Amino acid sequence: MNPPDEFDPSTVPPVRRKRVPVEQTSSVSEPRPAPRRSSPQQQSDGKSRAQQPRVQQPQPEEYVVLPPPSSGGRKLLAIGAISLLVLGIMLGSVVLWASRKINPSGEQGAVVASLVVPSGATTSSIAGLLADKGVISDARMFKYYSGWKNAGPWNAGEYVEFRTSSSFDQAIEVLDKGPVPVQAKVVRVIEGTRLQEALVAIAAQMGTVTAKELQQTLDSGKILSTYKPADVTSWEGLLFPDTYEFEKTATPQVILQTMATQMEKVLDGLGYDKAEALQGRSAYQLITIASLIEKEAGAPAEERGMISRVISNRLDDSETLGIDASVLYGLDRPSGALSKSDLASDTPYNTRKVKGLPPTPISLPGMASLQAAIDPTQGTWKYYVLTANSPPKHLFTDSYKEFLSAKAEAQARGVF
Repeated sequence: MNPPDEFDPSTVPPVRRKRVPVEQTSSVSEPRPAPRRSSPQQQSDGKSRAQQPRVQQPQPEEYVVLPPPSSGGRKLLAIGAISLLVLGIMLGSVVLWASRKINPSGEQGAVVASLVVPSGATTSSIAGLLADKGVISDARMFKYYSGWKNAGPWNAGEYVEFRTSSSFDQAIEVLDKGPVPVQAKVVRVIEGTRLQEALVAIAAQMGTVTAKELQQTLDSGKILSTYKPADVTSWEGLLFPDTYEFEKTATPQVILQTMATQMEKVLDGLGYDKAEALQGRSAYQLITIASLIEKEAGAPAEERGMISRVISNRLDDSETLGIDASVLYGLDRPSGALSKSDLASDTPYNTRKVKGLPPTPISLPGMASLQAAIDPTQGTWKYYVLTANSPPKHLFTDSYKEFLSAKAEAQARGVF
């Protein structure tokens, strides 16, 4: 038996108080002594006492000591509730972590030049290749996700449409398209490339046409686009920058018309055919705005919509845009610093001096910039200034004083 000081009431089941019944008198008669002779008076008294009923004396009630009420039930409920809460938090954290692996936030990154899937590659080995190239974030999870989606198997060969920081579904979509045909030529045009640079890049990747032949084809009038104004001769901004596959024998007309048609499809999908109703500007004006955004935007994805709003606000207030990328385009320079004489140049692209948009786009805008042009972020900003280079980032404000202060501070740090 445990000593008294080790008694734990919480371990004793509750006992109800009960009355212990009084022990009944035995029905067996005990032998009585022989009666003595008594006097008549005594006999009379004895008879009287015998005839009187026997009154039983009340017995004291007996009680069982009860232990104090136990709080064990409440403790178990509290522990159970806390356990469920902790389990819920843990499960939520796991789900959030997995979700970020499967579908990372932000836009996709740069195009992966080439990824070759060897013959006989398993889903696991393909996942490893994708992770090594930075296409996906987790090879093991991609393997399980692909099995759950019942995706694959995939063909061996060269894939050229992968982008870094892709979601699992985006990577699977590229794999499902299959590798590049052996006899095909892959042509990649990067967003923000100027038309002249794009023609040179196309010629170099095809190897069967020249930049001059491509330009002559554009000038010939053989390439058609519903978004090219009749009074505009330049094709700047009207060919969609993307990755294409062409047969080795593809002519300049086939190449250029494919890119122009792809731009039409993208613009239609974004609602550019209703540009006037949506934004009060023509589709061509919005393409021009998109080209400015493409050259000015930094790394954060949200900056494109904000730059679009700055341009829109300044146009609405009949102010000069002051976009240096446009000034450089007018000087036929892709990049570089601008001198005082450059800023004073008399070209229609000098947005430091000329109000309104430049006469044509200044680059080939991609999907994100085209989207930002037709759907700018809501805001009152009128100015933005580069505040960091790695990655490029801007400060946005509607205060000219704050703009000048931020500009001076960035210059002092050598940002530009």
